[in-house]
Amino acid sequence: MTEAKKNAVAKVPYKVDIQKIQETYIGSLESSLMNIGMHSDNEQKACAIALLSQMQQLCKTEGLTLDKIDQTNVMDILQNAVMLRLNTAATPRECYLILRNKKMKDASGKDNWTKVFEFGIEGDGNDKLVRKYGVDVAKVYPYWMVREGDEFTYASFNGLDMVPPTWKPKGMTAKVVRVVYPVEYTDGSIQYHIAEREGVAVNLKAHIINNTKMDKSLSDGKREEIRKKLENMTLDQIFADEEFLKIMSPAWRDPHSRENMIIRKMRNNAMKPIPKDFGSAYIAEAYEGTFEDYDQYHKPEEIDPQDAVDAEVIESAGTEELKSLPEAPAAVSISEETGEVEEVPAKKKTSPKRPF
Repeated sequence: MTEAKKNAVAKVPYKVDIQKIQETYIGSLESSLMNIGMHSDNEQKACAIALLSQMQQLCKTEGLTLDKIDQTNVMDILQNAVMLRLNTAATPRECYLILRNKKMKDASGKDNWTKVFEFGIEGDGNDKLVRKYGVDVAKVYPYWMVREGDEFTYASFNGLDMVPPTWKPKGMTAKVVRVVYPVEYTDGSIQYHIAEREGVAVNLKAHIINNTKMDKSLSDGKREEIRKKLENMTLDQIFADEEFLKIMSPAWRDPHSRENMIIRKMRNNAMKPIPKDFGSAYIAEAYEGTFEDYDQYHKPEEIDPQDAVDAEVIESAGTEELKSLPEAPAAVSISEETGEVEEVPAKKKTSPKRPF
């Protein structure tokens, strides 16, 4: 047998294992959705397959297997992506998936560090959701990227009459200072949703603070020192600080990718606040589950996050009743002896607490 054939044969079991894992998770996912009266279509299955592939790739880079990640975390993200029809393989990007360290308590109440996935919406994902679920939204027009040096005037008002903003581009290389989304509504009016570059400082501060929480080497005192130092800093001041550059992820830190990150965050900040009617408590809850990256969308800390989400879901979803949420699938592992996929019972996901 030639070397090429040997390599081809060696790769077959790995591909088979991936297919078995995907079949296991997607089968469990479909059963979970059926339990709440929902059925997945081909588009949603494609979203699930793309997400599982990225999960496996991220695990591989960390020397892990998918069964080593908290299975409730895996299932929650799969459900969110499928319900919202967000595809991690889409171009332009609709969402992101990363692995983070997180401190979690074990059965004995002891704190342990573990890896968990974080999933969120960005870029075209927000546009897609506003087009589909935006309240009274008829059309989302292509967004304007207003650059430094362009001629731009904000909208002005004469009573209820609005004079639209104006924009005259002067070049294509200067940094983007704001993003403007013209959105047409069903009554024929057009509103201009604007996000400024400096507003991204809020996103970056949240990112840095979140990274300090995930850094095992930092003391609580150091984390608080960093938080206070960040409070009144501008976006440019943060990027000029060597200490903060070390805490940022490469996507923020590296100059070649930083500008794209800033633009994506401006797009998010412009589109996220637009009211949406999902028509389903479950889809609304899935959307709320993607807010972790944005401090400006968080509930106050003194309110129990689960109670707050449940209350908002029930208020916005009318009379639809929330059933018990589906259980996470069993964890999967591959037997070294047989090469077969084996299921390991996962912890059950409890029904959400009711706000009344």
